[in-house]
Amino acid sequence: MSSDQYGHFSEDWREYIVTDPRPVRPWANVISNPRIGLAVSQSGSGFTWIDNSQLATVNWWKQDFAEDSSGKFLYARERESDEVWSLSPAPVWGNSDHYECRHGIGYTTFVMHHHGINAEWTLFAHESEPVEMWIVSLRNKLSRRRSIELTGFLEWCCGVSPAPRREFHKLFIETAFDRDARAIFGWNHMWDVGSKRWGHWNTDFPYVSGLGTTELITSAEGEKSAFIGRNGSLREPAGLHEREWKGLFGRHHDPIAAMRMVVDLAAGEEKKIGFAIAVDKSREASSALLKKWLDVGAMQKALVEVKQSWVDRLASHRMETPDARFNSFINDWARYQAISARIWGRAGYYQQSGAFGFRDQLQDSQVWLTIDDRKCRDQINLHAAHQFADGSVYHWWHPLSEQGLVTKMTDDLLWLSFVTSNYIKETGDHSVLDDKQPFLDDETPATVEEHIRRAFERVFQRTSMRGLPFIGAGDWNDGLSAAGLEEKGESIWLAHFLAGLLGEWSEIHRRSGRAPFAADYAQRRETLVKAINDIAWDGNWYFRATLDDGGVIGSSKNKQGRIYLNAQTWAVLNEVAPPERAAACMASVREHLVSESGALLLAPAYDTPDEKIGYITRYAPGLRENGGVYTHAATWAIAAAAKMKDAELVGQLLTAIDPTNKDPERYWAEPYVLPGNVDGPDSPWYGRAGWTWYTGSASWLHRIVGEWVLGVRPTWDGLLIDPCLPPSWDRARMIRPWRGAVYDITIERGASPRLLPPPKAGEKHVIVVKP
Repeated sequence: MSSDQYGHFSEDWREYIVTDPRPVRPWANVISNPRIGLAVSQSGSGFTWIDNSQLATVNWWKQDFAEDSSGKFLYARERESDEVWSLSPAPVWGNSDHYECRHGIGYTTFVMHHHGINAEWTLFAHESEPVEMWIVSLRNKLSRRRSIELTGFLEWCCGVSPAPRREFHKLFIETAFDRDARAIFGWNHMWDVGSKRWGHWNTDFPYVSGLGTTELITSAEGEKSAFIGRNGSLREPAGLHEREWKGLFGRHHDPIAAMRMVVDLAAGEEKKIGFAIAVDKSREASSALLKKWLDVGAMQKALVEVKQSWVDRLASHRMETPDARFNSFINDWARYQAISARIWGRAGYYQQSGAFGFRDQLQDSQVWLTIDDRKCRDQINLHAAHQFADGSVYHWWHPLSEQGLVTKMTDDLLWLSFVTSNYIKETGDHSVLDDKQPFLDDETPATVEEHIRRAFERVFQRTSMRGLPFIGAGDWNDGLSAAGLEEKGESIWLAHFLAGLLGEWSEIHRRSGRAPFAADYAQRRETLVKAINDIAWDGNWYFRATLDDGGVIGSSKNKQGRIYLNAQTWAVLNEVAPPERAAACMASVREHLVSESGALLLAPAYDTPDEKIGYITRYAPGLRENGGVYTHAATWAIAAAAKMKDAELVGQLLTAIDPTNKDPERYWAEPYVLPGNVDGPDSPWYGRAGWTWYTGSASWLHRIVGEWVLGVRPTWDGLLIDPCLPPSWDRARMIRPWRGAVYDITIERGASPRLLPPPKAGEKHVIVVKP
């Protein structure tokens, strides 16, 4: 099958045009500004949120990828024939003469041609305000007059989603219709997020949402059964065929917002209609937002500004390879995924998270380093403020509620030091260490440097007698959830990670005039590297971890889970492995873990649950972390291959992970963003991707292509150019800002390493790196 079977990129690569409404699984877009966002699939299904995609969802949505028929919809009814269709495939799923879903960077447009009516429906979020906008165009292509009833619909959630108690939840929602404002409002008198003072189920949802339109509303309905009919469905609601609606609003109904208007079209005439969803702290504030933006001209201008904002946001750092499709993906779509879905929305079609993962969004924030480094610094400060005084941190926490999960995960607290060191290398600005934030349990502000020092100290305390860090309830791999609950099991990957950080922070302390800390960290690194190599070498690779009972995983002695990827790649990246062992590690990765879908996280997959290891063993074989390609880790394998100057392996792994070149019948997932995982060879669906959008691999892959494949990366002494281009690339080019200067770098195959000294602000450099 052609990779374009269900769609194709636009000529400028900034849209993916879905041409078949029924791909194997939903192909979605996640559209956000820092506050409001929406996820919408090619069917038109999806949901909207404000500030937290799990705790503050505007409309009810059912995560069912087989049906994919719930969300916010627009219905059209031809008044003469009484025929009903929808402006997206769902929920009617009628037979249209033409269909397109144009997922763009910052917007989605549905194009539906139905019996002489050409309809376009564009959805997007305002660049900064908490408003979702819809621009609708209806054009009559026939030579006679047409009269269309257009109906907008959504079902209110106004709270936590997914909501497991729908019938209970609806008892607290209130709705109102304001004919003059041309809007229906919904709010909730009970929020599942409790109050410390007043207890559970005793808090108002802190927002009021309004669905409004630019047109005169002829009928409005707030009761679901009155709209769809008794035992009816959204596929063809009975109310669309009724002259009069009951207009039931208030506190005693199954709450929806349905609004109908009449659009008369002369022969050849086109009309544009606007809808908006505004969310704010009060009905008055939401109404004011609707009044401000319910103007088609204002909406069209806002759409232009949104599109341009994404162009501008991503313009200063660009890469150019011989593959135009890959260029678009890595420059635009991967970073759009990282920013819109992971940092702003914290949502995907597979997961309504809403929370900040301590390690997750810190890593994601590295996408800002070359385009808006202040935002990375802001993320560093935000996470520092979610640390406890003893150096431990939340595994994740929810904005709005500020409730978080404290676990025995052992790597979370170290990512603050990792991202901060990268920020300093990128910017040369050590003043971030002097930024001050309180602790969760101590309001006295402490410097970021102090926060990081306490994290290191806690890790030092959680170290075995052999000098290796404990794995606790999992390190980066959450699925190793029971390996070290008694704080006896050890993590070899975490040891590699820590060794790298000790080297980085020894250098930072040296450059900051903190000689005692510099010497201490350097000595700790040396001792740790020796311990790793004395204890964890398994003959051809490093084993992954020890368990509380002393057992070993990731060893040649194991029947399943014999080799783990991260224990090899990070040994290479952080120069823990001596050269001969580094070569053996990567040879073992090639032999046991490299697949046509990317580098597997482990092999062979577990086929029997093992409570001593954790829930990773409970996935079916080949799924996600259990023997699948876990895309986040697969990007690190590309970096390790580049460090080893294995251009063939770099090309193989990069091609394997690239979503734009896949057979959709096997791959299933969207061909324009990265998945979280791809099924491994132990799955009957080998090569099937899932968990798209909400994955940390998007930011990482962009960084790795730039810093390891093209090889342009900041170091403590300058900007290093040390590429490892795949065999199919003769040359590549990068335009990149660095410390106030702009570099235009052309890299030819086989180029020798070159170190550029720190520049003066305002300089422009054109560099050609040849063999």
